[in-house]
Amino acid sequence: MRRQRRRAVIMLAGLMSAFLGASIGYSAGIIHLGLLEKHKKSPNLVSWAGALFTSVFCLAGPISSSVVNALSCRSAIFLGSFLSFVGFMVSSFVSRIEVVVFSYGIVAGLGQSMMYAGTILVTGFYFHDNPSVATGVVALGAGIGVAVFPMFTEFLIETYGIDGTFLLLSAVSLQVVVFTMCIETHKLENKRKESSKTFKMKVKLILQELRQIFSMGDYLQFCISIFCWSTSVNTSLLLLPQYYVSTGSTHTEAAILMSLYGITGCFSRIMTGLAASDPRVDGKLLYMGSYIILGLCTIFLPLIGNSFSGKIFYSSVLGIYSSNVWSLLTPITIEIVGIQQMPTAFGMELLIGGIGFLIGPIIGGKIQRETNDFTLVFIISGLLYVLAGIFEMLMILTMAKSESFPNRNNMERTVEVEEKLISSHVIQVKQLNDLSLILSDNAGNSIHTNER
Repeated sequence: MRRQRRRAVIMLAGLMSAFLGASIGYSAGIIHLGLLEKHKKSPNLVSWAGALFTSVFCLAGPISSSVVNALSCRSAIFLGSFLSFVGFMVSSFVSRIEVVVFSYGIVAGLGQSMMYAGTILVTGFYFHDNPSVATGVVALGAGIGVAVFPMFTEFLIETYGIDGTFLLLSAVSLQVVVFTMCIETHKLENKRKESSKTFKMKVKLILQELRQIFSMGDYLQFCISIFCWSTSVNTSLLLLPQYYVSTGSTHTEAAILMSLYGITGCFSRIMTGLAASDPRVDGKLLYMGSYIILGLCTIFLPLIGNSFSGKIFYSSVLGIYSSNVWSLLTPITIEIVGIQQMPTAFGMELLIGGIGFLIGPIIGGKIQRETNDFTLVFIISGLLYVLAGIFEMLMILTMAKSESFPNRNNMERTVEVEEKLISSHVIQVKQLNDLSLILSDNAGNSIHTNER
């Protein structure tokens, strides 16, 4: 009973941490307009500030996972909250846009990454036996932020200006510390730290894990799939409002359509988590089918996007089939690499996704400007979605063994085996340390004897 209460507290704390700490990125477009109003003479630097803030969230994945490996998920969330607080706070008091690029784009962006990675990973540690529902609930917190934070940020800018908005967003980020206090370090994290106490050992462990996970063909295919959909989804999100307006919709209608994407995405995250928790349902198949369906709908968007009903249909499809991946990443990652290597693998997935988020809009925007049309952009985006599904299918076909789908009920046993492996590694490390101390003492005594 105590274990269940602790897990419930972790899940609720994770939901609030994801909502307050990892959702501000959805306001980047609104913040961009506020910065443009203040720094009218530096539009390029303003664009860099927003691009860095949204991209560092994922690009800093390896840094965030390294903090988790070196310290703990709780420490990563706390440090991320503090960095976001400092980044937004500094941005509210400085007048030079170059400083804002660093404080808002990099420091606050890194803080967002640490909070999100720590929240997702601690959920994976505590719900390793069936992570789908818990991950779906935590991802729901970020999904709620899609609908809440853009409107909240717009209200703050209209009321207090961009400087006051940064100041209040720094306070919002610091509230995550309250929920971080509810999170206990999991025993697997403690054992992991015991196996690598020195900095050199921690680095060696991370490098060893990187070699191991990238030697897995299944994981490589999964990473290629992540790159394909991340390149496409950010292009869709940034160009869709412009496309809707160009096909006859007003700015208000375009905003409503993007809000519909956020609302359907909230329901998709939790429903996908519930579905994937069923032992008869394979989350990998949900992942694969979602992107194939989304890809086909995106390819045909130029044919149906001229009518408002077609736009409603596509915004709903985009929300349902692109948002559910956030509920499936952790379960699939655990299934491929195991709970012990989950932090390192998840960090690399965020990095690969961040690269896609960064280059997708750049390429898509260039194609749109050169052709003065959105048709080719959405056809390429649709094909990338389909490729994401195909690589997931290849991963399913080539997986040598599934630890969590056919034997979902044996996940606890799998984790127990990994705990024993970590414990045995701790014992070996201690024995090696003792042996090195004995050899050092013997060498010192020999030298002392020879000197006599």
